[in-house]
Parts: sequence; C-alpha cells; structure tokens
Amino acid sequence: MSSPVRVCGPDDTVSYVRNLMLKHHISRVLVMDGQRAVGIITKKDIGYRLRSRDPAWRRRSPDNEPVSSVMTVDIISISPGSSIHDALVLMVTHKISGFPVIDQGMVLGMVTKSDMIRSPLVKSLDRPVSGVMHDVQQVTKEHSLDHVIDLMQSGCGKVVVTGEDGSMSGIISESDLTFAQEGRTQPEKLKAGDVMRSPVITLDDKARTGDVIREMAEKHISCLIITNGQGLKGIITRDDIIGEVIL
Repeated sequence: MSSPVRVCGPDDTVSYVRNLMLKHHISRVLVMDGQRAVGIITKKDIGYRLRSRDPAWRRRSPDNEPVSSVMTVDIISISPGSSIHDALVLMVTHKISGFPVIDQGMVLGMVTKSDMIRSPLVKSLDRPVSGVMHDVQQVTKEHSLDHVIDLMQSGCGKVVVTGEDGSMSGIISESDLTFAQEGRTQPEKLKAGDVMRSPVITLDDKARTGDVIREMAEKHISCLIITNGQGLKGIITRDDIIGEVIL
C-alpha cells in the first residue's frame, strides 16, 4: 500500500481535488467527514460524469462544484492483513482500480493497480503479449467528447486517436479527460484532438508480459499499445495483466 492517503472534505471543490491529484500524482482522493470516510473521488468520477448531455452539468463549470456531487459513496476497502491476491480479486470483482486499507476504522493507506503492478506476484507473470492484448476503440480528432466517453465506458477506458491515414495521433485515458477540462466553462465543445496525449507508447507484438509490466512500472502508465510492422495490433491494460494473474 501507499501512504499517506490524500484526503478532502465533501464540501471541497472539484478543482481542489484536481490540484491534489496533479500535485501528488494520484488518481483518487478519499473524502473524509471528520474522522469518518464518507466517499472516494477518482479521475473516472470527474472525467466520465462531466459529459455535456448530462443535464446536471450542462453549461456549468465543474470546477466549483462540491466533491459531494461527484464522489462515490460506497467505499470498498481492505484490511492490512489481506493478501495481494485478495486485493487483485477485489479490484476485478468490483471493477475498481484502488481502495483504502482500513483497520478498525483507521485509514492506513491506499492500494492501487499501480502498487499491484510492482508486486512480486504480478512481476512473475510471463505470457506472450499476443495472447493477452485485445482490440482498442479508435476515434478521429474531430469526434466529440461525448462520443469518446461512451466508447471508453463500454470498452477498456482508453481510446486511440487516429489520423486520416489510419496512423496513431494520440491516446485518451481518464486522466486526459479529467485534466483537459480543468478551467474550461464549456467542456461540451471539446473534441478528441483537444484532450488526447501523444506520443503513444508502444510495444512490439513479439514482446512478453514481463516487458509490459516493466514499462508500466517505470513510466507510470496504465496501458501499452501493441504494434507490428503493419501498425496497430491491440492494447494491453493493467486490468489485462491482473486478470491473467488471478486466473
């Protein structure tokens, strides 16, 4: 686990939480009301819920909205004596990427997929990437943010942005959605090309999962695009790696 745990209050603003995430290079912040954990807010909570057609957010800047309007209130937690395998299963079962470690009501730390990738259990995985990768959704730079979010939610949480010739121009993750909207009063006008990140980090399709795990740990990334001499072949995410480990 990682500690200390970064926290905020339910009345703090979304902008404040974004700044915490940027400053400490984290993807989630625990929401505390006094000594009691009342929620958790992640990049996904911010990025996915701020689509333009959501009437609760239409034509409103999210920056000054309270955390309580975005946070997830059902907190999944784990005890400090739980095994790494138990933590991985919990992540897959509940489709979450991290949760607090709590012992008798006291918050001790936070466990994330980034922490798990560095664990000996995950590092021992050795498979050809060709058997682990899967297809990735693709968009053009002109696709709307709503369309991008729809694809991300129905897929693996990432989309590749391609040019007119089919070449990769960039990639979009929850982090890109969350931080690209900061300070913008009209996120509904954003397009895929406005929020994408480049260059795209790739790996050859003849690599093995150990290469993927090492790249993820060293570069602090949640996915790798797999290519060959003919172009894009697929994507491998931390979820794919964790899924292989717990089989």
